[in-house]
Amino acid sequence: MAKTLFTVIASLSLSLAVYLFIHLGVYKSVTVSVEKRGPFHLLYKTHIGAYHEIGMTIHEVELWAIEHNLPCTDTFGEFLDNPDVIDQDRLRSHVGCILTSPLSSKPEGFEYEERAEHEFVIGKFAGSPSLGPFKAYPKIKKYLEDHRLKSEEVTMEIYHVNGPNVTTEYLFPVANP
Repeated sequence: MAKTLFTVIASLSLSLAVYLFIHLGVYKSVTVSVEKRGPFHLLYKTHIGAYHEIGMTIHEVELWAIEHNLPCTDTFGEFLDNPDVIDQDRLRSHVGCILTSPLSSKPEGFEYEERAEHEFVIGKFAGSPSLGPFKAYPKIKKYLEDHRLKSEEVTMEIYHVNGPNVTTEYLFPVANP
């Protein structure tokens, strides 16, 4: 009986591990390059709290954009604080939509910003965005170090959603010398 129970638990655990490995895209690689991106037309709200809890705020901005016939082709999170230094409940981020064209005025209850083209070190990963801090960030930081580039502290993640598939671009702005 105990042997059977152990076998069942081990089988279920292994099945769950394989499922998560495939579903989250743990096996997928991160590609890193230096590219110019922009200009950006960012419609967003400021989120205060743990970075992994930004989803509802992004959804709120997306809904507003859809209701106002604004194409929100990609969403983003811009992370302003270092989670190794700041308590999770105090982390600040800007989250929302990247619009395809500029707005004539800032909508009430939202922030809007236009950003010029800029050079970034970009990591691309087709797995779950939740793996980014573990897979993409270390690889990008090593790239910065190996190529003797300096990055600004703020990072941006752009989420390209295509049905159930998400490709995330991790943008680390290259600091001007």
